[in-house]
Parts: sequence; structure tokens; C-alpha cells
Amino acid sequence: MSEKTRNEKNRKIAYETGSARSRMIFLPVLALLLSLVVELGNRGLSPVRLFHFIVHSPVAFVFGWLVILTTLVFSELFKRRRAVLCTVTLLWLTLGVVEFMVIKERTQPFCSVDILMIKDGFSLITIYYSWAKIILIFSSAFAAICAIIMMFARMKRRRQYNLPMSLAVFVGFVLLSFMVAALGVRGEVLPRRFDSLVDAYDEYGFVTCFTFTFGQQGISRPDEYSPETVAEVLTDIAPEGGDEYVYPHFSEDDNLAHPNIVFVQLESFFDVNTVVGSAYSADPTPWFNRLCSRFPSGTLYVPTVGGGTANTEFEVLTGLNRDAFGAGETPYNTIMQQTTCESVCYDLKDYGYTATAMHNNTATFFSRDTVYPNLGFDRFVPLEYMQNVKYTPIGWCRDAVLTDEILTALSTTDTRDMVFCVAVETHGKYEETYEYKDGDIEVLSLPEEIPLAPFQNFVNALPSTDAFLRSLTLALLRFDEPTILVAYGDHLPALELTNDLLSTGSIYASRYVIWDNFGRTFDAPDLQAYRLSANLMKQLGFSGGVVTRLHQATDIADAGDEYLQKLELLGYDMLYGDRQAFEGEYPYRRTDMRMGSRDIAVTGVEREYHRLLVSGENFTEFSAIVVGDQVLETLFIDSGHIAARVDDPAAVTALCVAQMARDGSELGRTPEYTVPEGA
Repeated sequence: MSEKTRNEKNRKIAYETGSARSRMIFLPVLALLLSLVVELGNRGLSPVRLFHFIVHSPVAFVFGWLVILTTLVFSELFKRRRAVLCTVTLLWLTLGVVEFMVIKERTQPFCSVDILMIKDGFSLITIYYSWAKIILIFSSAFAAICAIIMMFARMKRRRQYNLPMSLAVFVGFVLLSFMVAALGVRGEVLPRRFDSLVDAYDEYGFVTCFTFTFGQQGISRPDEYSPETVAEVLTDIAPEGGDEYVYPHFSEDDNLAHPNIVFVQLESFFDVNTVVGSAYSADPTPWFNRLCSRFPSGTLYVPTVGGGTANTEFEVLTGLNRDAFGAGETPYNTIMQQTTCESVCYDLKDYGYTATAMHNNTATFFSRDTVYPNLGFDRFVPLEYMQNVKYTPIGWCRDAVLTDEILTALSTTDTRDMVFCVAVETHGKYEETYEYKDGDIEVLSLPEEIPLAPFQNFVNALPSTDAFLRSLTLALLRFDEPTILVAYGDHLPALELTNDLLSTGSIYASRYVIWDNFGRTFDAPDLQAYRLSANLMKQLGFSGGVVTRLHQATDIADAGDEYLQKLELLGYDMLYGDRQAFEGEYPYRRTDMRMGSRDIAVTGVEREYHRLLVSGENFTEFSAIVVGDQVLETLFIDSGHIAARVDDPAAVTALCVAQMARDGSELGRTPEYTVPEGA
């Protein structure tokens, strides 16, 4: 080897060695800076809260730093090391920004499973953000993508690098991260499971919790899962004197023993008087509070705060504990799109009930149009099928429309009914500025930790929903069938509420009340949302499937760890396991769910110059004229008339009317109508 070649080789070795040493310093420092920035976003940009986290949870902070460092070391596997490193850095900064935006708007932190909800998230973006902010968000995303492309196009490749060594180092960091995680969980300094995401993210940090939630879905297979343990649970919950419940018989005249049941789940609804140190010029929810004082009511502990309506809904309907699923998971977006599940709907079918779901929001939100048939609903009445709809200034449907819709649902069957209604009017966002209007309720005092203007806007949204509840109660009082009304709030609003700011002591504490129009006395103990339906059914003398029987066989005072393990075991067996509790005869079949309570029909068509005028019944603003495969842009005139512009009306010989969801998907359509000659 020549002296020149030897010197050149030595220079390359020295360069690579020096470069490697510099990276050994640079990457850990960069990881530390990213950790600080991301955790600062997780704590609402509060340096005090960040310092408190580092001091009180050093292991979690160090583990988060190690995770970020491991992802940065990943860049060493590529010739375009700098481009990959910059991309990974940008991704972590993006996660920090997203976490800050998410907790500000919904309280619940950002989890990996939220990626599954991106479609629903986009449907709400105009409600939560102004057009200026939306443009800024998408412009920033576009700029970031362009920057990544430019980096990969312009940053030089490394001419040579030791791939085996880089791979060994990266694998070493991955193994080290797994080892620290395992030891941390065993030593109880890192989370084993997430009973409260809000508390977990505060205690263990964003990076640790996001990493632990990544890829988590469903109920993990319990260690004790086997035919024997399932059989033991079934034996424990079997009624005395037999292996099966004997359903009580009701004669056709025994009306009081067989009442209609109406559940009303109220969006972000709670008694603001439970905010410590607050005072108001008037009670925003006088009717609900009056019901709670005069009829059985209790605390309902829900699984979410600030958002996640579908998770409270899931617990009430199925009796399953949402905490048994993946951290941050919404079962409606995962397993419930694939399989059926025991629910109060299926339980009540054994007593001849018709089950109707109702929601004054679009049918496809949280995939309800797909999920509800898997929960046993016979009918679904979403916003697209409702008459006389009115909207709030930010675009939510007003709850007043639900009174007539509930009465219609109860009146259009020849059976007893279970109606599960989800209201939406008091859903966030609550504007950052407040302007007093005549008749507004004034917030006279409020803890300084709570943002005043958004809270004032929320307080003045409550009376409208409270008025709906009053209207519904009075209408049911006059209704000629025995009916039970169960009303409750689905979760607290995203208004920076904390446990110490509430007289209930918990941000997960809602309230429920049981009212009826025939003078029955009920008990309303404090309970978890997943026990609500089973508790009511037990008082009516009704039983149901294995989950309902477990709840009814377990007193609230005995609902400890062993009970939760049994509940998790049955949930796993039914949704993910071998369905051993059903001995191969799984009784829950997906229903052929009908959309709407009223028949939508076409009764006539007038063909005019460049226009089709369609006459019919029960049209809504979401009705659209369909000719062949083409959905025409349709003008809603009234419930009996809609119109559309066409180039050649005379060429239209047949059409139908479809109900179109806000996302453009079709929910249902009328039979094809043949246009008479000369029309």
C-alpha cells in the first residue's frame, strides 16, 4: 500500500471516528431536548408542571428519553442518515404539538389508537378550529412534507458506513428499552395498565404512555383463561335452583311490569354547581337537578372525560368495562365493527322489546351505522332522518328535535320499546371569547384554573338541553304507555377541570336519574357506567346474558378485583376467545337494522324545464334524488318536496330518493319510482 493511500485511509478512519464520537454526544443531547419539548406540550406549556414531572417521575422521564434516543439511533441504519434524523426529529416535534392541541380541546391525551379516528377528527375540524387555524395546520403539514422530500433529495449520502455495527447498536438500544420497560413495570415505576389516561400521562409522561399504548387493542388474553375458569364463572353467576334464569312471563294486559325504557345520554352535561367555589346568577340545569332531588339518582362513574362519548355509550349498552381494552381505544372503531356483542338490546329482545338507537348527529360518526346492528338495534334514527332540525351557531343539532323523534319511535311499533338516545347540543368546542346577551346566566365566581370565557359559553349552552329534558319528561308523563326515563351525562366537558376543583372529587363522576310515569320506586346507587343497564333490568325482574348475570349476581360492595377479573374474562371470551361461555351456540346475530322511524316515500314527480320536482313523505335536508347511479345535487323544500336540476328532465324515467350522510356515504334509499308518462 502506498504512503498516499495509507494516509487517505487514515484520514477516513479519523473522520469516521471523530464523526461517530460527535454523534455519541449529539444524539443523546438532541433526545433530551426533544423529551423536554414533547413533555412541555403534554403539560400545556407549563414549565412548573414539567419540572414537577421530572423530579417526581425520573424513571419515566429517563425511559421516555431512551425511547426517543432509540428512534434517533435508527437513522444510523441509512446512508441518508441526516435526512432520516431530521425526519424523526420532526415527527417527535409534531407529536408534541398534536398532544398539546388534543388535550386542550378534549382533555383526554393523544394515543396511538387515535389514528383510527382520523376520519371522525376531520369531520369536526371546522367546529374546533377557525378557517385561519385550519389553513395554518394544513399549510404546516404540507411544508413539513415538502421539507422531508427536500432533505432526502439534497442531503448527501454517506459514501461508506458500517451497517452491521449500526444495526447491532440499534438492536442494542431496542433491547435496552424493552428491558427498562419490563423492570419499570415490575417495579411499579412505569404503568402496567391505564385505568385513567389523564392521570397516567400526567404521572408517566407522553413519550412513555404513547409508547406503551402503541399497538394496544382489545382485551388481552387473561392468564387464567380456560374452559374450567369460564365454567367456574358461569357457576358463580347461575341463579339458585337452576343453571339458567327463568324469564318472567308478562301477559298482554300486564303493562306496568313491561314498561318502555328510554335512555338519554346527554353530551358533556353535568351539574356545574359541583365546581368548588363557583356561583351563578341562575341554575343552568334546574329541571335535571329537580329530577335528581325528587326521583332516584346517583353518581355514575364514566370511562372518559372531555370527549369519547362512544366509550360511555359502549359501557352502558354492553356492560363491559372499557378499561379492559387497549389504552385510549374506542371499541366502536375496532372490534365492534367486526363482531356482535351481548348488550341490553339483545337482553330485552327476550322480553319482546324493539330496540331503537337515536343520535342527532351524523350516522357515520364513530361508525355507529356499522356498529349498531352488531349491538342488536332494530332501528337507528340519526340526524339524516330527523325532521325540523335546528342548529347551534357552531353547527351542532339542537336537542329539542329529539322529543318528537323519541315519541315517534315509541308510537310506531306494536311492541314495548327500548330507545337509546344520544344528545349532542352541548358538545364542545366552547369559544375562547364570551359576549353577554340578554337572558344569559352569569358566572359570578369560578376557580382561576378554569378558563372563564369558555366556561361561560358552556354554562349558557346547558339550559337548552335542560329544556329538552323537561319537554321530554312532560311529554312522557302524558304518554299512554308506562315508560321509564334514565338520563345521565356522558362525560365532563374539556374545560381544564381537575379532581380537586370538583365537590365529587373525580373528573369521571357524572350523575344519573331514573324517572317513570307510572309511580314505580327504583334504587339509584352510585355505580360504574357498565353496571347501569343491568341494575335497572334487575329491578324490573329482567335478566339477560352472561355479562348481565355477572353484574346482577355481584353486589356493588363486592365489586372488587375478583369481579373485574371475571368481567374481563367474559369479555375476552365473547369478543376474542372461543366463546366457551356459550357452548358453541353464540346467540347474538347481527340485526337487519332499519334506518329511521318514519317511512320515506316518493309519491310523485313533476318534470319541468331543467328541473325535477319530487313529491313524497318524510323527506329531510339530507334527502337526495338519485337517477341511475348519479346522486343529484338536491334542494330541500319541505318534508314533502325536494328538487334537483337536470339537463333533460324528459329523459328521466325512474328515480329514487337516498339519505346521504355528511361524509357522502349513502345510508338508505326508497324503492325505485317509475315516472309516469306525461309527468
